[in-house]
Amino acid sequence: MADPAAAYAFSKLAEHLRMRADVQNIDLMVLAGFCRNCLSKWYHAGAWQHGIDISYDRACEYVYGVPYKEWKRLHQQPATEEQLRKMVETKAGHAQHEPQAYKATQPPPSAPRLLSDVCCNPVQSPTEQMPPMEFKPPTGPVAIRLGVLTVSDRAAAGVYDDLGGPEVVRSLEEFVASGVAKGCTLEVICRATVPDESAAIQRFLLEWTKRTAELRCNLVLTTGGTGLAPRDVTPEATLAVVDRPTPGISELLLRESLKIEPLAALSRAAAGLRHESLIVNLPGRPKAVRENLLILAPILPHALLQLANPP
Repeated sequence: MADPAAAYAFSKLAEHLRMRADVQNIDLMVLAGFCRNCLSKWYHAGAWQHGIDISYDRACEYVYGVPYKEWKRLHQQPATEEQLRKMVETKAGHAQHEPQAYKATQPPPSAPRLLSDVCCNPVQSPTEQMPPMEFKPPTGPVAIRLGVLTVSDRAAAGVYDDLGGPEVVRSLEEFVASGVAKGCTLEVICRATVPDESAAIQRFLLEWTKRTAELRCNLVLTTGGTGLAPRDVTPEATLAVVDRPTPGISELLLRESLKIEPLAALSRAAAGLRHESLIVNLPGRPKAVRENLLILAPILPHALLQLANPP
């Protein structure tokens, strides 16, 4: 039975948020663990539970008072480094569920277990949902020997903490704990932070992928420096050291990322092989790192197996 008092309270909350357009969504997430997108999802999900055909876009328009893209144009400000840092620090309290792309039998022990069944990515109505990409487990054990290179002038100078690198490690640890990654192990061999300088980036990529190195990385993931800014040179530095580019990986990440963030079209991320090592560029923002690894991680065991056991 519908509760008119609860519906009234919801409508007043949405009205209050429409009046307080000065309050950014990221600040709501940090302070309360939910934002306007979460509220839109609850509205969207509630409509479907009661047989009412309201799309997620319409739900957003109700909560925001205008189409979501219009609200972003009018009111959304670029997130500061301090806001991003707090967003990561408070992640365990956010209203979200762990991603199900890996079809794990259970979440990793460190995963938050909240009652909220919403996450801050756009949703699709049941009639609009596309089947997820299916990946078979690898045919043999795979030892991932990982190198993580963060490319950032300010992080290298200590102006702010490196957030992208830890997210790379965290996301792969979750993947290895999942069902799709059966037989995979993860060892973080090398980690470093460098400024946006091509020579510095190349030096680390060459050192970590030496064919004769005893603890050579078979997978190197960079984070940062893939955009259009003049100092974004990670793709050029990567392509300068690889023996063979792997454009299919870059195209896959771009195609799937565009479903979440239209500005992903501005990424110039590259990927390629050097000897028996795979190098892949990832974005710098932790959220984008995680989204990219949800796409990339399931194919990594197959790629590393081919590199270790060529036909």
